[in-house]
Amino acid sequence: MPTITINGRELTVPDGSTVLQAAHANGIDIPHFCYHEGLSVAGNCRICLVEIEKFPKPAIACNTVVSEGMVISTESEKVQDLRRGVMEFLLVNHPLDCPICDQAGECTLQQYSYQHGSSLTRFEEEKEHGPKRRELGPHVLYDWERCIKCTRCIRFCEELPGTGELGLFLRGVRSEIGTFPGRPLDNPYSGNVVDICPVGALTLPEFRFRSRVWFLTDVPSVCAGCSRGCSINLGVLRNEIYRITPRTNHAVNRWWICDEGRFWARKIREQGETRLQGARGSSDQVVGWSAALDEAAAVLSSAKKRRVRVLASPRATLEETWLLAKLASGPLEGAKVHLPRHERGEDDEILIRKDKAANRLGAELILESLCGGAQDVAELEEALLNGEVDLLVALGPGLAGPVDGEKAPLSAKALARAGQIVAIDAFPSALSEAASIRFAASSWGESSGSVINFAGRVQQMESALTPQGDHRPAYMILAELYDRLSAEPAPAPAMVARSISGDVAALAGINWVDLPASAGQDAEGFDAAVQACRPTGAAAKMIAAGWKL
Repeated sequence: MPTITINGRELTVPDGSTVLQAAHANGIDIPHFCYHEGLSVAGNCRICLVEIEKFPKPAIACNTVVSEGMVISTESEKVQDLRRGVMEFLLVNHPLDCPICDQAGECTLQQYSYQHGSSLTRFEEEKEHGPKRRELGPHVLYDWERCIKCTRCIRFCEELPGTGELGLFLRGVRSEIGTFPGRPLDNPYSGNVVDICPVGALTLPEFRFRSRVWFLTDVPSVCAGCSRGCSINLGVLRNEIYRITPRTNHAVNRWWICDEGRFWARKIREQGETRLQGARGSSDQVVGWSAALDEAAAVLSSAKKRRVRVLASPRATLEETWLLAKLASGPLEGAKVHLPRHERGEDDEILIRKDKAANRLGAELILESLCGGAQDVAELEEALLNGEVDLLVALGPGLAGPVDGEKAPLSAKALARAGQIVAIDAFPSALSEAASIRFAASSWGESSGSVINFAGRVQQMESALTPQGDHRPAYMILAELYDRLSAEPAPAPAMVARSISGDVAALAGINWVDLPASAGQDAEGFDAAVQACRPTGAAAKMIAAGWKL
């Protein structure tokens, strides 16, 4: 732990830190373009130059490791002159197109031009012009005139997905970012190069010219695309998600998200017309919510309990799953609960998981504690085919978005043999089409809730949108049914956390109040508590592999 001095402040910093890291960790700003915490050091932008006592010349802060007794100045007159010089060179050919640039408002070059640049320019010649709107891949456009050659995008493609599609071609003022022949920028994480670009050189065609970033409200949420549960921000304007960007969370997704998660909202928006609407009764007509709830409650209360099955959803929140489990273990007198799998592709070494459900672990823990564990869907399929099910209560599978192209949890033949089906879902599926009573639920982004990712990280999703159309949060629908079937009313969603902690030993140490403001947390003693819950199947394999990231 060497002791150094920065601008007269004596600081003790971790051994091996660079000057830039030591300064930022102690609230001292050093401007930088090419440096990114998640990438290797390039040291080519030179804006981070600082003066170090006994050094023969200024040094770049991003690649200079601190040593005992080092005396550093980041605000001397010489350093400020150096920064002005760097800014002057970077702006020589940079177009003055901030009014039409998507990066305006969150552009590092724009910010530093005010903080460290000059109000005058000595350059009076014609600026160099180059290609604009060059398509590097299906989700990335390149503008040569704005590029400052920081090489963040090149290093990202080499070091994260390892695909290396990008390179720096030509030399001098003519140098440009481009793709190698026959290798477009189409890796599963390509959109991240737009996030890390410090200027407006790389843009997303899906967001290009749609809105000024300062008009957007960033709502913290969790990606519903897979069991990783990446921390994200939903950029919302006029009750629409305009873009999704990663929210830094070193315990889950660090600084990145995959392209599938990035465009999840677009997938929902494009299929918005197919959304389920209203409440449909057994007469196959859309009826009032109260009438449909009364009919469903009557069906549930009159059914032979041993011939009732419940289909839970690993895409539902902890709160929704808890209330469904209470319904199964209480009014439905211990009906068996089944949990389907939504798997596609394979796990990679970065973020993507083949399990396409954000809350599988949370659902398994709750069902283990309240219902004796989740039963396999294959057993439910067999029971349906054998005519052993009079009533199926189903949640999902389209709660988090459209399910087109996804294998149905139950076959159409099996669903046809069910006596009656009460389904709660947001998007059409074979199950919702077969339902005799159906309720339209709010989709992802339209309601709040908690989820637990595959590694045991608990996170809170905030509601970002006001539901448009005749649908309600799944928790509200389940609560209405519970109220009609139970002597005691269902608690409000905000009060469920205490009940969950009391019912599920693995979640007893969660500080639920802090979850919305945090990047997610682990329950105290999570590992030991999960072991005590005796999870089976996939959960047992996860324990063997280790819970922590």
